[in-house]
Amino acid sequence: MLSTPLLIFAVILVGAIALTAVMHAVLGVVYVPTPRDVADAMVEAAHLRGDETVYDLGAGDGQILLRAKGRFPQLTAIGCEIVPTIWLLGWIRTRLRQPSIHFRLRDAMSLDLRDADVLFLYLTPSILGKFEGKFDRELRSGTTVITHAFRFPNRTPLRTIEIRRGRGLVHLHVYGW
Repeated sequence: MLSTPLLIFAVILVGAIALTAVMHAVLGVVYVPTPRDVADAMVEAAHLRGDETVYDLGAGDGQILLRAKGRFPQLTAIGCEIVPTIWLLGWIRTRLRQPSIHFRLRDAMSLDLRDADVLFLYLTPSILGKFEGKFDRELRSGTTVITHAFRFPNRTPLRTIEIRRGRGLVHLHVYGW
């Protein structure tokens, strides 16, 4: 027989997993963590100086912001995640390692991005397409946008970086908005 604290933990865990699955199905998003070497390559591709404001939309566990902030402690780093359970994972992870990272639970479409110098994205093409108009309206000329794996449907990247991972390649696409 399970003890009461263990039973409560099991119920919370099952509930969190169910909530995450429902949110992913309803929102059409999935949580796929960015590998550390890819996060490092994204940070490198941004050519950061250290005084910028960087966003990760769909920040997941906070990996990219943690890597950026680790290299450039003076950055203003803002993560946005819409799935509550994944947001909680990222919020806890960033609080433990880099408490100055701002981690927001909200739809990234509702963020004001006019102060962004760099945006990091690991989103599907259908979601990227929804952001194009928002970026056209809000981003300053010269804002760097870096996508992992997927391209914007209606834009051509300035450059594409290939990263060898195992037997395959991962592509990073760098855009100047």
